[in-house]
Amino acid sequence: KKKKKKKSTKQWYQRRVRDTLRYADRVKELGPGAKPAPPLGDDLAYLHQSLRSQGEEEEQGAEMYNFHQAVDLLQQAEEYLVEEHQQCIQENKEYLKQEEAIMQKVEQDVDYDIEDYARALDVILKRKKKKMIMKMMMMMMKMMM
Repeated sequence: KKKKKKKSTKQWYQRRVRDTLRYADRVKELGPGAKPAPPLGDDLAYLHQSLRSQGEEEEQGAEMYNFHQAVDLLQQAEEYLVEEHQQCIQENKEYLKQEEAIMQKVEQDVDYDIEDYARALDVILKRKKKKMIMKMMMMMMKMMM
């Protein structure tokens, strides 16, 4: 029996890149009028099904599908992270404005009641805490899906 040679990581990666580019070219060839559009979020499965039906899917089709699916999930996670970060920055700007307004009142008014200051700051901090808990819960729910 002959032993199969193990391919190097570089060769494996080059093949994956080549196959991915071939799939992208094939999608372009199919064009929008070739078949009905796949359901949203199922375009990767549609592409692989199309290639299989035309005999162009290689023997590692399932492996390639899993690879593409993993890349797709990674891209979605990256987009989600950037969107969440942008939203956090905006929310923090708003909280900072509120905190600055409270601080200005304390600094400008000699007779400012420190209890009012503490209550106003407490309200802001509770909102921040509630927002953080909600975001954590949403992230956990997304991870479970």
